[in-house]
Amino acid sequence: MGVSPKLAAAVALASLAIALPAVAAVSSQPKPGESIGTTIARIQAAVRTTGCGPKLKALFHSAYGPVKAPGCAYLRKGFGTFKSPRGQAYGTAAEIDAGTGYAEPATTVLALDADGRFHVVFIQFEYGSIGSKPNPGFDRNVRLAIAALRRADCTAFLKVAFRGFGLGGGPETAVCPRLPRNSLHLALAADPSTKLVKLGGNSLYAFYGLSAAGRYWTVVMAQQPPSAKLPLGSAQYAYVDAYPA
Repeated sequence: MGVSPKLAAAVALASLAIALPAVAAVSSQPKPGESIGTTIARIQAAVRTTGCGPKLKALFHSAYGPVKAPGCAYLRKGFGTFKSPRGQAYGTAAEIDAGTGYAEPATTVLALDADGRFHVVFIQFEYGSIGSKPNPGFDRNVRLAIAALRRADCTAFLKVAFRGFGLGGGPETAVCPRLPRNSLHLALAADPSTKLVKLGGNSLYAFYGLSAAGRYWTVVMAQQPPSAKLPLGSAQYAYVDAYPA
């Protein structure tokens, strides 16, 4: 997983026509052990601390491994003053929009972790989108991404991957070797009965639950505005990554 270019200085992060089933279709979907209000309170408490202490480190999703000083710097820069936060949970995913004290506010995207709590997967400097409606392109492209990831088909995956960070972050020469080693790819390849479930979302982010080989992941999709810095043909509604609970 990589890191948003805007925060790079702080870091050393089925048939397409068939509608996605309702949330209840996945019996193995874990239930969050905290409300989004409790998550916000944990972040506020961590922001009030100094240095790279345990409260701040504990905010990151465990998929990133041990958190060191660059990770703490990433969080502190992304949160800023964390002013007037408001959040919404979408099943095993969540979003928090807050002021930063900079010119731009920030959106924090979170996924459920093994401890039953929401943990940060990335932060983007942009205006919040809670309450807006997701584009149907998210549903289409998440199916394409999962199908490509199942096969470790890099050409197909790159067409629907978020290129700034996440599993598809970086040049093709870096992305393609990741796919055969990716834990979700291995689970998908071993489990043809995978169930992808729509959890909800908004105009900037869409979230899905996925059970494969006895494990559950929260899949995060994000809107990727057209940019001269993106490879030609990059999808607007793109796959960021999947985070195990």
